[in-house]
Amino acid sequence: MITAIRPSVEPLSGENRRPHLLGRLGLVALIFCIAEGLIFHTSFYPSIAEPGSTAGTLYWRLQNEENRQRSGKKDILAIGDSRMAFRPRIANEGNSAMAYSFATIATPGTTPRCWYYMLREIDPRARRYSAIILPVDDYDDEDWEDIAGRVSDLYYLLPILRVSDLREFSMSYPANAARWEAFRGGLLKGWSYRRDFQDLLVNHERRMLEVNWTRTESAKSFYNFVWTTNSLKGMSVDWAARKISYPPDTTEEQRRVLNNVLLRGTAPQVGYLAAYRRKWFGKIVEHYRGSHTRLIFLRLPRGPVVRPYPVVKKSGSIHEFASHPQVALLDEHLFDELEHPELFVDSLHMNGPGSARFSEVLAAEVARILGR
Repeated sequence: MITAIRPSVEPLSGENRRPHLLGRLGLVALIFCIAEGLIFHTSFYPSIAEPGSTAGTLYWRLQNEENRQRSGKKDILAIGDSRMAFRPRIANEGNSAMAYSFATIATPGTTPRCWYYMLREIDPRARRYSAIILPVDDYDDEDWEDIAGRVSDLYYLLPILRVSDLREFSMSYPANAARWEAFRGGLLKGWSYRRDFQDLLVNHERRMLEVNWTRTESAKSFYNFVWTTNSLKGMSVDWAARKISYPPDTTEEQRRVLNNVLLRGTAPQVGYLAAYRRKWFGKIVEHYRGSHTRLIFLRLPRGPVVRPYPVVKKSGSIHEFASHPQVALLDEHLFDELEHPELFVDSLHMNGPGSARFSEVLAAEVARILGR
């Protein structure tokens, strides 16, 4: 009788087990990096993100501009946030005889830090446009808003932020906690998209319907959008008593915002906004340096009424850019005619008639500067 002899197998010692464990961990890390890179660091996931989210809104603004059919005229692009009430359809129809075609990628909630990356994405060679229109609240640097610390910029920029951008992008935040959030969120985009991804898994059918509609209809819908005609007509302000008389149909939220914006005092100029503007508008100027593209700054209409609290002028960083040969500043008082309650829907945003007039005046002035 022959008995099979089994080879003896000794359990792996601690020293032998360690290389196997490290190898498996390395494989897991490699798979994770590949999945993270292919899904979240390409255009794949942004194209199916919630279209109404911060990332989705910015992504489709850029996609629609990328896919916009060119007319053969020289292109002029406007950028900005929700206050940039520029309507390309009004500008193009009112100036059809001009040699220019107007478009916009203005995205509510974005900041100059976002605008730099947006322009770099849509115009990487800096030669696509004859002019870029850049709006600001004021040419003076009043530090009334902590714009430099806005971590929300990260969540807008997720579709276009590169790994090579992370050092400069994260270090542009003044607080260490914000720097870490910006760096981690830009490196591990899957972590930043986690809530959106969870919603996709639960409501994938609804999501795909929204994405498909956005892909086929959003550009036309945005171009032909009819703005509200609601206004603050009838509003008045007693500056001495610091009291606003509201139109009868205003909501509590509108009243709160009106009070916070119109009745606020003048903030000091401590240099934060000036430094922020010099950095991010400076990077836009540098991106277009030596190209044929003109950069045109404008001061937006200040509001439904003009606050009587003057800024103590210590610096005006926007004026500094005017020394650059490619930069032009529109007259600060160009839109004074629009600063009336009947042309605003709240303390900051123009209504339909206001935005239409704003678009007409802006298009005509830009064409005058560039030459008809």
